[in-house]
Amino acid sequence: MFSSLVYGDVCPANQYKDRLAKLGFDQVSSVEIAANELIKLASDMNDNCKEELLYTFRKYYYKALESYDRKSDVGNWNYPISDSKKLKFNSSISKVGWTLKESEGIYYIGESGEWFQKKFKTIFTESYSKYLSLRLKEIKEGFSEDAGLLISWEQLRKRIVLWEEFLKDHPNFKENPEIRDYLNIYIRTFLTGMDNSRIYDSNTKKLRTEVKAAFEKYIKENKKSAYYTLVKDYYEMLKNNKFIVSEDSNEYLKKKGYETMLGKQPPTY
Repeated sequence: MFSSLVYGDVCPANQYKDRLAKLGFDQVSSVEIAANELIKLASDMNDNCKEELLYTFRKYYYKALESYDRKSDVGNWNYPISDSKKLKFNSSISKVGWTLKESEGIYYIGESGEWFQKKFKTIFTESYSKYLSLRLKEIKEGFSEDAGLLISWEQLRKRIVLWEEFLKDHPNFKENPEIRDYLNIYIRTFLTGMDNSRIYDSNTKKLRTEVKAAFEKYIKENKKSAYYTLVKDYYEMLKNNKFIVSEDSNEYLKKKGYETMLGKQPPTY
């Protein structure tokens, strides 16, 4: 426990990281202890230190989630399980914001999204509050299922814009590398689709009406986007090809440094 330790003006992030390693990564109870100690430790710290501690905990949290997922072996459960088994299992992991999810007949442990807001609201900085508010909305909406997009192309456009604005407003935020990873997936999906949500009609190979509209709105309204020139030039290339999407389209993006999302396994949320 950290309550008896005095750190003065020094942020105890390294000590907390050592403590998390000692707690281990494969017990729900360990995550509970880590969360409670974080709240006590961060309560009197400045915002920079709070963000460092929260970031340290979140790295631990997701490593613990992955470890517990493997330990519980839920990926090998026969589908479907009974409602009672699902309820019992969820009750054992919900106390740290985890929940049993299913994709393509395979179970896995994911996050519900709301736990962070409720658990750590007393130590949130403005940056973390905004960040987790945006992520909670995305978690609830989902992103893909069976390599099919769960949101509209317009929603995807808005996600790209919102996260770009967040990065601009919070340039030193600890989670920015993860945000950029998601942005990379979002823009690649926006431009190429995914296996079961192609940007083109499978029969005619022509760009779908809703995708074309999303591209045009992006070009019209998002001129300050870091991806503006990419989207505009890509749109013009398709336009010159009478909006027929060919292999040349993917090659064009690849030369620009953006791999297609076709044949990839996109995140579910």
